[in-house]
Amino acid sequence: MLDSDVSNADNHLHVEFYTNEEGGDYKGKPFVRIIVPGDKTNIIDQPVREDHKERFPRQWLYFQMKNTDMSVIGTPLQKWNTEFPDDFTRHQMEEMQILKFQTVEQIATASDSQLQRVGMGATGLRERARNYISSVNRKESSSELEETKKQLATLTAQMSSLMEKRKPGRPPKEVEA
Repeated sequence: MLDSDVSNADNHLHVEFYTNEEGGDYKGKPFVRIIVPGDKTNIIDQPVREDHKERFPRQWLYFQMKNTDMSVIGTPLQKWNTEFPDDFTRHQMEEMQILKFQTVEQIATASDSQLQRVGMGATGLRERARNYISSVNRKESSSELEETKKQLATLTAQMSSLMEKRKPGRPPKEVEA
């Protein structure tokens, strides 16, 4: 079994659908640009075929919904730079954008061959990206846990107040005088 069969190599690609604005027969037609982040020499740019739509359904759907913005799905590099400027500097962000990395997830899941094109310190950057993603996930799950604990405490208080009002057994008959 090949490694690409297991880890789905298409997830590592930068794929953008766009409308061709150049003159000629293809003006106004949808095109696809497929780039391996970190590799400026291997860029596929061609008219969209049905197999592109099937191979990259999320990006195709995004193109159909936005039709003008070519952003990818994930945490933008700008957010990481804003929240942790010491871990991911503006210079690093600009360098990664030149290499067509657009999200933190793309850096965190980059292969070793992609990182070779980035240069020294790339594996450390990948590790910091993974740590950033896991810390964001921990923050979200801990806030959800706190919210659930608050709801549980409220429901427990409501149940105990309801149980205090009602005493066990059948209420006594009232005697008419």
